[in-house]
Amino acid sequence: MVAQPLINARDGEADSLARFVERRAGHTSFAALDAFGREAMARHDREGLNRLYHVTWTILNQGEFDQAEVWNRRLEAAARRQSDARYMDIARLNALTIRYDRGEAEVAAEMARMAQGGRDWFVRAHAARLTALTLMDAGRVGEGLERLAEAQADIPVDAPFANTAQAGIWEVVGMGLKDLNDVEGAAAAFRKFEVEYSNPDYPRPDFDSLYNMTKMAAKVGDLDRAARFAAAHHRLAVRADLPTLRIYDASLCAMVAGARSAPRDVLACLAPYGEDLGEAAFLSLDALPLRAIARAQTGDAAGARRDLNKLRAIATDTGVGSDVAHVEAEVLFAEGRTAEGYRLLRSHMQSSETAAALSFSSGIHQVTGNMQQQLAERREQLETARSNTHLQQLMLAIVIVFLSSAIGVMIWQWRQTGQLRIARRRAEDANHAKSEFLANMSHEIRTPLNGVVSMADALARRDLDPQEREMVDLICSSGATLERLLSDILDSAKIESGQVTIEPTVFDLKHGVGDVALLWRAKAEDKGVALTFDFDPTLPKFVEGDAVRLRQVLTNLVSNALKFTADGQVAISVASAGEDRVVFRVADTGVGFDAEQKARIFHRFQQADGSITRRYGGTGLGLAISSALVELMGGALECDSTPGEGSSFWFEIPLSKAEAPVLAAVEAETSIEVGEAPLRILLADDHPANRKVVEIMLAATPMELVTVEDGKQALDAFTGGGFDLVLMDMQMPVMDGLTATREIRALEQARGLSRTPVLMLTANAMAEHVEAGRMAGADGHLTKPITLQALFDAIGAALEPAGRMDQAA
Repeated sequence: MVAQPLINARDGEADSLARFVERRAGHTSFAALDAFGREAMARHDREGLNRLYHVTWTILNQGEFDQAEVWNRRLEAAARRQSDARYMDIARLNALTIRYDRGEAEVAAEMARMAQGGRDWFVRAHAARLTALTLMDAGRVGEGLERLAEAQADIPVDAPFANTAQAGIWEVVGMGLKDLNDVEGAAAAFRKFEVEYSNPDYPRPDFDSLYNMTKMAAKVGDLDRAARFAAAHHRLAVRADLPTLRIYDASLCAMVAGARSAPRDVLACLAPYGEDLGEAAFLSLDALPLRAIARAQTGDAAGARRDLNKLRAIATDTGVGSDVAHVEAEVLFAEGRTAEGYRLLRSHMQSSETAAALSFSSGIHQVTGNMQQQLAERREQLETARSNTHLQQLMLAIVIVFLSSAIGVMIWQWRQTGQLRIARRRAEDANHAKSEFLANMSHEIRTPLNGVVSMADALARRDLDPQEREMVDLICSSGATLERLLSDILDSAKIESGQVTIEPTVFDLKHGVGDVALLWRAKAEDKGVALTFDFDPTLPKFVEGDAVRLRQVLTNLVSNALKFTADGQVAISVASAGEDRVVFRVADTGVGFDAEQKARIFHRFQQADGSITRRYGGTGLGLAISSALVELMGGALECDSTPGEGSSFWFEIPLSKAEAPVLAAVEAETSIEVGEAPLRILLADDHPANRKVVEIMLAATPMELVTVEDGKQALDAFTGGGFDLVLMDMQMPVMDGLTATREIRALEQARGLSRTPVLMLTANAMAEHVEAGRMAGADGHLTKPITLQALFDAIGAALEPAGRMDQAA
C-alpha cells in the first residue's frame, strides 16, 4: 500500500508549519527566555505574572522539571506579592503537573476538580488542558477532546490573556487528534497554537509541535516528511543544548530510522546513551523496542534478548508493554527459530489490529457518546469473517463510517461551542450593562449625598443648641445609613462579578477583633445589652490574612446580632481550630429564627421575615456579602438558631502564624502647608453643590481655593501655574477628570516641572475607578460623600510622597 501524504486537502501546510516552528525557535534561545523571565520578575502587574507563567510552562514542556520548579516558585511568590489569586492557582496547577510527570498519577483528580470549579475562566482553561492530557494518557482521547471543547466555550472572546488560554487549548487538541490519526485536524490545531494564538512578543525557543508532527508523519507512513521534520528537530535540539531535548531528539531519530527500516541508524541514534540508556532511561518504553528490533535485524541476537528481558521487566512493573510480542518475534528470527517467530508475529499483528480498532472505536465513542454499541455489533460480525483479507476490508469500512460520524459530531460540537460563545457574549454584555448602571447610579446618588453628609458634618462642628444638635445628628445618622446601603449594593455587585480579591497582610489578630468589639460596645450599652469578647490565649499574636475583609464580616455579624437583641448579651469568641485555622463565633440572645427562615437569610435582598425590614431595618445584603467573603477567605459561614432564644453565627478560616511586621516611623501629624505660605488648591467639579461643599469646608483654613467647572478649565488654570494641589472630579463635561489628569502630567513632563499632587475627588467608588485614576497619574482617590476629617486626611496623604499612589508605568 502506498503511504498517504500528511496533508491532502491543504497540501504543504504541514511543511510550512514546520518551517515556521524552526524559524521561530531558531530566532531565540533558552537564554533569552531566562532573561525574559527575569525582566518579568521586576514587574508588578498581571502581564508580568503571565510572562512568568509562559516561562515556567515552556521549560516544563521540555521535561526540565527542576528548572521548571524554580520558575514556578518565582511565579507563586510574585502572585502572592500582588495578591493575585488567579496566578496562585496557576502555580498550584503547574506544581501538580510536575508531580504528575514524575509519576504521581493520583494528582490528576485535583486537576480535574480545578477544571470544574476553578475560581475563574483562565484557571479552568489551564486545568482543563492538563486534565485532557491525563485522559489522553489513559487512552480516553475523545473524552479529553470533549473537556477541551467545554473549556474553550468558557474563554471570554476579548478578555486579556484569552489568546494565552486559547493557545494552550489548541496545543492539546492537536495532540489528541494526533493520537486519533486525524492528521489534517492535528496540523490545523498545531497551526492555531503556533501561529494564530501565540504571542509573538514572548520568546519561544521550544519546538514541541515539530516533535509531534514528526511522530505523526512516521506513524502514518509519510517517511519523507518524517525525515525532514526530524532533521529540523535535530538542528534545533543541538542549538538549544538542553540534555532533555537531546534525549528526546535521539528517541525521535531512532523512531524515524525504525520506520524507514534502517536498523543500523536506530542503533547509532541510541548509542550515546550506552547499554543501560543512562540519562535516557525515562524513555525506555520507546527506546528499548526500537533498539531490540534493530539488534535482532543486524544479527545481535544476544543484545536483542537482553533488551527484551528489560522490556518484559518494565511491562511487569507498569502494566505497559504492547510491543513485547513484536520484539520477541524479531528476537526469535535472529536466533533462527523462524517458525516460532512467524506464529508469534502473526498473533501479535492480529492482536494489534484488533487493539487498534478497539482504541479507535473507544475514541470515537467518547466523541459521539452513542456509538460504542455499534462498534460492538461490528466486532461480532468480524469474528465470523471467512478470511483475514475480508477482515481487513470490513475494518476499513468501519473506520470510514466511524470517522465520518466523528467528523460530523465534532462539527456539531464546534457549532454548539460557537452558540455558547454567543450566549456568553450576551451575558457578558448584560453584566457589563449592569456594572455600568451600578457605577452610574453610584455616581448620581453619591453626588447629592455628598452635599447632605458634608454639610451635616460641617454643621456638627459648630456650636448648636440641643434641638439643632439633635436635628444635625439625625441628618448625619441618616446619611451614614444611606452611604452604608450604597456600599453594600456595590460590594454585592463586585462579589457577583468576581472583582473582589483577598489581600493577605500580617496583622494583630486579638487587636483586630477587639477593635470590632470596642466599636459596638457603646451601642450595645445604649440598648442595655452586654457585649463580651473571649479570645483563645493559645492563638498567635500575629497572623497572615485579609484583616479588612475579616473585620467587615465580623462587623456585619455583630451589627445583626445587636439589631435583633433587645436584652441579654452578644458574645464574640475567637478560638483555635488547629493546623493554622481559626474559628470565629458571634452568639446572641435575640429573637432567633427557624429552619425555614434559615434557608433564606444568606440570599441577597432577603431576610428571615419579610416584616423585619419594617421592624428592624436593613436590606438583607449583609449576610450574603459576609458569606461570600468568608468563602473567598477559604471557609464557610454557618449558623444555628432557636426562635425566641437567640442565634449563633460562626466561620472557620485559615490564618497562618506570622512574624511581627516591621513598621516604619511616621510623623505624628501631616502638615498640609507648603513652606511658609498656605496651600493654593485647584478644584475641578461640574456640580455647584459639590464645589460649595469644599468651599465651606476649607473656609475656616488659610488655604486658597480656585474652582472650575470642567477638565478643560482645570487644565487651562493649571497651565498658569502656582497650585500646590489639584482636587479633580472624574465625570465632567467638555473634558473628564482622567483626561485632564493625563494632560497635566504630560504638561509637567514637557516643561520639566515638579509633580503637583492630584487627588481624585469623585462619586465613582468602584475598584476599576480607583485603578483608572492611578493609571491616569492621580496621587489619591477620595470617594464622596466626604467629611472634613476625610478631606484633610486625603490632602495630607496626597502631599506626602510615601502616601501617594504608585505612578503608572
